[in-house]
Amino acid sequence: MTKTSNNKNVEAGEPHWIEWATGVVSAVIVLGVIAWIGKDALLDRDSSPNLVGVVLQTEKRDGGFQVLFEIRNDSSATASQVTVHGEIREQGAVIEDVETVLDYVPGHSKGKGGLIFQQDPTGKTLTVRASSFDEP
Repeated sequence: MTKTSNNKNVEAGEPHWIEWATGVVSAVIVLGVIAWIGKDALLDRDSSPNLVGVVLQTEKRDGGFQVLFEIRNDSSATASQVTVHGEIREQGAVIEDVETVLDYVPGHSKGKGGLIFQQDPTGKTLTVRASSFDEP
């Protein structure tokens, strides 16, 4: 013995205003993302990284003098295996130089690290720069 039901799923004739608002907001977000990706694809044609070194902080540590730095990549191209070269100069002569390697610095981003010098860089010329990189 089976019983049948006369209740049917019926949708309302007119959608609620919240459905319209949700649809409009979603469409605007999707179109915005598509426009942003399209702009980057068409206009951002950097072929190689543009790496700039900046000294952030110098501190005395047990092992010497720690220099914290950042390498800024002003290009959209990513750099990997970025060799960072730091040197201390006094009266034009290099008195110490050290290097480290950052795994990668993405486009329009920053990579941070530290160099440890034995000499105190205070009062001397301290430079930090990217000296080489690979294309990922």
